[in-house]
Amino acid sequence: MKEQLKQLSRNQFLKNVSTLVFGTIISQAVVVLSSPLLSRLFSVEAFGILAIFTSFTIFFAVLSTGRYEFAIGLPESDDKALKVFKLIIYTGASVSILYFVIIFLLKAVFKIYDKTGFLVQDESYIAPLYIFFIAIYSALGYWKQRKKEYKKITIANALQVVSTTIFSILFGILKFDSGMIWGLIIGVFTSSFYLFFTEKKLIKTIIRQKDIKSVAKEYYSFPRYMIFSDLSLTASQQFIPILFSALYSTTIVGFFSMANRMLRLPNIVITSSIGNVFRNDAIDEIREKGNCEQLYKSTFKKLVLMSFPCYFVLFIISPYIFELIFGEKWYEAGVFARIISVFLLVEFIATPLNTLFYVREKQKLLMRLQFLNAILGGIMIFLGAKLFMSPSISLVLFSINSLVFNILFLFLSFKISKYV
Repeated sequence: MKEQLKQLSRNQFLKNVSTLVFGTIISQAVVVLSSPLLSRLFSVEAFGILAIFTSFTIFFAVLSTGRYEFAIGLPESDDKALKVFKLIIYTGASVSILYFVIIFLLKAVFKIYDKTGFLVQDESYIAPLYIFFIAIYSALGYWKQRKKEYKKITIANALQVVSTTIFSILFGILKFDSGMIWGLIIGVFTSSFYLFFTEKKLIKTIIRQKDIKSVAKEYYSFPRYMIFSDLSLTASQQFIPILFSALYSTTIVGFFSMANRMLRLPNIVITSSIGNVFRNDAIDEIREKGNCEQLYKSTFKKLVLMSFPCYFVLFIISPYIFELIFGEKWYEAGVFARIISVFLLVEFIATPLNTLFYVREKQKLLMRLQFLNAILGGIMIFLGAKLFMSPSISLVLFSINSLVFNILFLFLSFKISKYV
């Protein structure tokens, strides 16, 4: 037993994952502990508006980096990687300015009626700013992964959640209805600021980089294939609030938002942490052995052991725990949480392993599958509304679709892990 514990302590993969997951646990604890307070400071509709704002911005943020952040870890030299970093800054700034112009025209000039409620809110004007910070934070995160500075990534993630929560509570006390949206922006700015200044020479070094057109051409496959792929994936995850808002009401969006807030956050952050470490180790193992089958199998087993107990318990207790913690009016959010826990269990396992599609340059295949997943997921939600007029049935149909596709992703990612 002692020898096994020693081997675990020497396992670099587990060390790196543990470092990232530790920050996740802290962040998730902050979210869970603050949510009962936020649910009393803000209305259900306010959570719905936040979800719509987040869905639109995260979806359009995919374009803000050109997906070049995935190329930061590939060049052998840091100088070349920093050229990619500078390219992302330029791309993010350009796209964000374009978004602001489009929003201004739609909202102020053409006065477009927006059934989802996004353009109705004055906060739609600050969406481009949030998108720009997302681009910067993404580039910084991948740069730190390249340097294998996982502790700094952990601190940055924790800072983002803590600062977002503190300012959201403060704005809620001050009766600022859109306080949670401003809290989001302050959170991503704080974490980006921290990552920039943990490496004092980073800004100067980036400024000195020239000839970024060469890296834009060299890694053109990332925007060419991954933008469409990731837009499809993001659509399948983020368009639920938008569709619910258009087909049902902001209140329903608020219920879904709370369920998603509680259940998806650990899924996103933990799987991201594991996926980042898995991707780096897979690159090293493929260079050495030509394949990463053994790494894939061991990572798969770890993910199953982490995922199944967690989501099985959530499936059983979600409606009751939501009502107990957040109040009687949030029981329906717990029902939504029970439904989405089923496909999140498998998504938890599949998402980190999907990074292998990028390592093996199978972005085109992933793009097609994710696009199909998004289209069919939207159809399922629409059918639930038109045939049954039930948000719960819409979510059940969507979950079944997501479950099938995540199982398919697992099958294909395992297959390509064996390539020599």
